[in-house]
Amino acid sequence: MTARSWLRVLVAGAAILTLAGCSKEDRAVMFAPGCPEGPAARPLQRELPAGTAWAWGKPFNAPAGSFQEGAVPGLTDVVSIADSGHTIVAVRADGTVWSYGTNASGSLGRGSQERSYEAEPRQVTGVGPAHAVYSSGPTFYVVLRDGTVTAWGSDRFLVKGGQQEGYDGVAVPERVSRAGNVVAMGPGLLNTFALRSDGRVLGWGINVTDVLGDRHGTRIGTVPGVEGVVDVSAAGGAVVAVKADGKVCAWGSNVHGLLGVEPAGGQSARPVQVDGLKGVVQVAGGSDVAYALDRDGVVWAWGRGVSGALGDGDTSDHISAKPTRVTGLPKMRRISAFGFTGYAIDTEGGLWAWGSDTDTAKHANVPKSAATPVRIPLPAPALDVSYHHVIIQDQ
Repeated sequence: MTARSWLRVLVAGAAILTLAGCSKEDRAVMFAPGCPEGPAARPLQRELPAGTAWAWGKPFNAPAGSFQEGAVPGLTDVVSIADSGHTIVAVRADGTVWSYGTNASGSLGRGSQERSYEAEPRQVTGVGPAHAVYSSGPTFYVVLRDGTVTAWGSDRFLVKGGQQEGYDGVAVPERVSRAGNVVAMGPGLLNTFALRSDGRVLGWGINVTDVLGDRHGTRIGTVPGVEGVVDVSAAGGAVVAVKADGKVCAWGSNVHGLLGVEPAGGQSARPVQVDGLKGVVQVAGGSDVAYALDRDGVVWAWGRGVSGALGDGDTSDHISAKPTRVTGLPKMRRISAFGFTGYAIDTEGGLWAWGSDTDTAKHANVPKSAATPVRIPLPAPALDVSYHHVIIQDQ
């Protein structure tokens, strides 16, 4: 037997031993269909219509009497908003950035890490001209019009692009090094992801579930095996991305079925195709639950269904690795997620929500937790939504 033949035998033997030591969940992920190449993509920064910021739920730790549902004073002409639960940051059409709420280790971006509550929005200096804002807990990322990213907040590790320089927060905006040509972002609590104009995805942060690919580093870098992407979002232990051909790929943890592979379990640094989805135009990720919006205006959900997060009428802590349609919705045009709650805006501007946190202080007819979608009352059509804040159309 030749040396090459012996090598083939050894490789085959190693593969058999590896498979023998794998669980059925690991093997299912290992043999799942990979992410297809598909057409190239050149995503652009999305055109964002301007409106008024409307608050329909108070920030965490807001002092008694400090919050009133309604238009946020001074936040007009808003094109993008991010509500972390504690802090709210908005981008106006002139490219300026504004914040209010609870300061959590610098999340207001005003130079202080002292915990305090600011009821009135004030401008965050040293950042702009801005395009859009995203939040990862009390860490905020602003994509500038030139495609660079500026960040601040409680997690210095993520603000610094995966470089650990102490554990204190960053109280003033700082540029994320090596993040360029960015058109959109999909941050998570332990890691974050940015979509570039070439259809590739940048990732940095904690890599315990292989969401950054098969590498040990935590610094910013291109996620391998993912090209032709037009939207991306972290979804807890996994990441979901839409390709230019409308197919959805996912990588990371499959413990809650987010890779669309059954039986649920295992993880993969290799992106796999989520079966059952086509014609998708947007994705959104919550806490180990994911949502997809297709070109027909249908919303799909998969992953962890606790507290009604899947919108399937079941509030138990269950898992669906197969994307299922969220019923009871009209034709939708925009989706969002926060924790175990899904949000969607219909083509008429109606705001819908389902999952663990759907109520507001003034609307007794909206339940605290809804296993199927409920309509959130608003005074005008919604343009975009982030947790308890929505941008409404000016009348």
